Amino acid sequence: MMKWFRPQSITHRLTLAYAAAAAIILSITVVTLAYLESTEIDIYQTNEIKNRFSLFAYDVRQVHNLEDWNRLRRKYDLIVSEAAGRIFLRSDSADPAYQIHAPFSINPRHIKKHHGFSKQYINGNYFRAYSQLIPADGNRPELILSLAVDAYYYEDLSHWIDVAFDVFLLFSISTIALIGWILARRSLYPVDALSVCASQISSQNLSERLPAANLPSELKGLAESFNGALERLQQSHQRQAAFNSDVAHELRTPVNNLIGQSEVTLSKPRSAAELTDVMASNLEELERLRSIINDMLFLSHADQGEIALKCQKVDLADEVRATADFLEVILEDNHNRLILEGSAGVMAEPNLLKRALTNLLNNAAQHGTPGTDIYVKISRDNNHAVLTVTNHGNDIPPEDLANLFNRFYRVSKTRSNSSANHGLGLSIVKAIISLHNGTVFARSSNGIIEIGFTLPV
Repeated sequence: MMKWFRPQSITHRLTLAYAAAAAIILSITVVTLAYLESTEIDIYQTNEIKNRFSLFAYDVRQVHNLEDWNRLRRKYDLIVSEAAGRIFLRSDSADPAYQIHAPFSINPRHIKKHHGFSKQYINGNYFRAYSQLIPADGNRPELILSLAVDAYYYEDLSHWIDVAFDVFLLFSISTIALIGWILARRSLYPVDALSVCASQISSQNLSERLPAANLPSELKGLAESFNGALERLQQSHQRQAAFNSDVAHELRTPVNNLIGQSEVTLSKPRSAAELTDVMASNLEELERLRSIINDMLFLSHADQGEIALKCQKVDLADEVRATADFLEVILEDNHNRLILEGSAGVMAEPNLLKRALTNLLNNAAQHGTPGTDIYVKISRDNNHAVLTVTNHGNDIPPEDLANLFNRFYRVSKTRSNSSANHGLGLSIVKAIISLHNGTVFARSSNGIIEIGFTLPV
């Protein structure tokens, strides 16, 4: 039941919170004031009836015989009759001559119990009565004198005060709830504005951003974080779109080659030697396709964090030597000599590190000037190991350096059907180094190209 009643709107929740807080605080205040008011009225009424009673009791104590009593009784009858039913006087005594009858009764046992006070209902009205035992004096016997005063005025006053308190309580709670609703609506207006802006963002306009300039401090951080997420989402969307375009372009070339060669081969009868050449050519294209697909799968798994690292301490110099031995044929074909300087130990996944080094050295051999030396320098920079591969070649423009590690990116803007590479080598290097919490860099000037990475020691 409570779950169903719980409002989903923050404005309604705040309004109910204001109303509940006001109800609790004002109720406590009103109850306290009502109690104080009732107490004050009771004290005032008690003092009034005691003061009136003391006048009658004084006269009774001056009575010492029946003659004095009869004279006093006539005086009391006159006072009671002039009060017109607002005051009644009663006297209870063992001697009937000293009795005064009134339309109410007194229980002697309640006199001490309630300090002489009692409540009486006379002719349908509420009376406050006060009784006291008057000791015998002379010929006058002991008697109980009682005075009943009409309490209608005080009862009516208390009733109207209670009504005023109730009206004040309801009006105050309603007013505070209304003010709370207005304040909540005004305070949450920026949230509604953000919701409207956020609802207008879609995959077609990811460049839209939430306005964070004039927001309250509580919402400004949220809007900036959301804008940051949108920025990353936009970049990811752009990379994904570019990646899909690049993949389609890279896969189209070998597929077209395979289709074209197959169609030409099937156009007329071919000898076994010709078929063998075609199959060999097709096999090269299929190998290229497999290489592209494997590299794409690796990058996809790296982006999603699905590659588990089993790091161990490795020596970068040893790994460079092992990679150079693996690429010995390529280095010899290009007449390159590899020169290694320095050493550093890092925590890394050996197989992934070897793949990154292979791509770096293979890139230097393929794109460097044949017959020049390739330098590999390993150094320490604070808590990081820095590996730099340096080769000679044509300078890389600054705009190309910024994109050198992007997927399918080539310095040459023409995408020829090169069988040597497909633009994923350095992007794989970046993915591997990023998995190890490292960074990559590229510099080029005066015919010297430096590409490398840093890894935490």
